[in-house]
Amino acid sequence: MADQPEATETCAVCGNVATGGRRFSRLYHQGKAFPLCCPMCIDVFQRAPDRFARGEHPQTITAELIEQLKWQSD
Repeated sequence: MADQPEATETCAVCGNVATGGRRFSRLYHQGKAFPLCCPMCIDVFQRAPDRFARGEHPQTITAELIEQLKWQSD
């Protein structure tokens, strides 16, 4: 039997390819795996895991989190 190629996964936060050597990590939330491509995406995911799990648009979540961080740093 031929080996099946690994399905292409994308980072749950930024949408970059997160398959094989390009996947930095995979976090689990509510029994579902979320591939992540870098430490920054892990940080963003961990700030709002329920929102990512519900399927909210990742760019919206990320933009809102960035605004919150900007406000805190002023």
